Amino acid sequence: MAIDLDVHELLVLGDSDLLIRQAQDEWETRDIKLIPYKQCVQELSKRFKSIEFRYVPKFHNELADALATLASKLPYPGNTHIDPLEIQIQNQHGYCNTIETEPDSEPWYHDIKRFLKTKEYPEHAKGDKKEL
Repeated sequence: MAIDLDVHELLVLGDSDLLIRQAQDEWETRDIKLIPYKQCVQELSKRFKSIEFRYVPKFHNELADALATLASKLPYPGNTHIDPLEIQIQNQHGYCNTIETEPDSEPWYHDIKRFLKTKEYPEHAKGDKKEL
C-alpha cells in the first residue's frame, strides 16, 4: 500500500524485537520459513528513499496488547481436534493471496488513499466527519 501511495520515506513499527533486528540486518535470519519474507522485505525496502524499522514494546502499544490479551483468554475447545494449517511458500507476495477484489474493483484502501491525497471523506461518511 505504501508503494501504491508513492510513499518515499517509511517508518515501520513492530513489537517483535527479533523481527525488527532481522529486518535491520542486526541479527541473522535462521528460520528457513522466514527467509523468503526477509528477502521480500529487502526487495521492497529498495523502493523507498528511506525506511526505518523501529521496535515498540507491547506495553507501549495498548491496543495491540489488549487484543493479544483478549485472544489469549479465549477458551480452548478441550479434546476437540483442530486440523493443522497447511502453509505453502508462494511465488508472489502473501497479500496477493488474501485480499479479494472489492465489488467496485478498487483496492480495500482506496478511500484511505483518496483521503490522504485530498483530505476528503468518502460520500457515505460525510455526515460522520471527525477531527483526526
